[in-house]
Amino acid sequence: MDKIATPATVRLGPAPGRVAQIYKARRPLQGQDRALLLWLHAGCFTEGSAADSRDRNELLAEAGADVVALDYPLAPEHPFPTGLTAAFQALQTLAARPALLTGSAHTALFVGGEEAGGNLAAALALMARDQHAPALAGQLLVSPMLDPQLGSASMRQGECGGCECHYAKGWKAYLGDCIRADHPYAAPLNATRLAGLAPALVLSVTGHPLNDEARRYATALREHGGRARDLTLPTLAPEHTLNPIHDFLREAARRALSLPE
Repeated sequence: MDKIATPATVRLGPAPGRVAQIYKARRPLQGQDRALLLWLHAGCFTEGSAADSRDRNELLAEAGADVVALDYPLAPEHPFPTGLTAAFQALQTLAARPALLTGSAHTALFVGGEEAGGNLAAALALMARDQHAPALAGQLLVSPMLDPQLGSASMRQGECGGCECHYAKGWKAYLGDCIRADHPYAAPLNATRLAGLAPALVLSVTGHPLNDEARRYATALREHGGRARDLTLPTLAPEHTLNPIHDFLREAARRALSLPE
């Protein structure tokens, strides 16, 4: 995959806003349809940046998304729900004028993220449903962190979940006191209401500690009547991910943009 030019930088949300980087789509979807994707990076809630996830952002642009990669506030300085609130404000900003970034009135809005970013993306989909806006076409979750209990078989097999593992440290920094773990926006896998959410593509990797909770979440979405496809891949390399992501964006955008106003 060829490298693209240095991404443009914008600020999203109420002034002064949060820094985000823009990656233009490099692959058409269908007709004039465009997919505008708010992407949230990995880093166990405490690390990472939009710039650090450049390879992932370029892959998403290659798959057909106009990507807005957000630098959200990190824990422990900014515990739940600070990062989520900032991400929702950024999402609302994108929803107000999506064509400004894509150049097309036929723009469908997506959320997505990896690991801790996948947690935030899943929570954004819950918030969008609960507040009846903005209208989301889909959610793309890549090895999402969804369960602070860290008790899955894939966690144990990966020798993770103990108090010194980076997932445990990340959850502790993000949640602060344990009572927050009961909030569905903090731990979406604990949500009891999963109906009415945007369609989801959930990707995980064979042998990854987060594999089980990713698959459990997709199953739970389907059990509540949602559209959810989960794939366990050998790696997240372009040869395994480009086509599934492209197909998801194209079909989800088509469904969203064909709905009556």
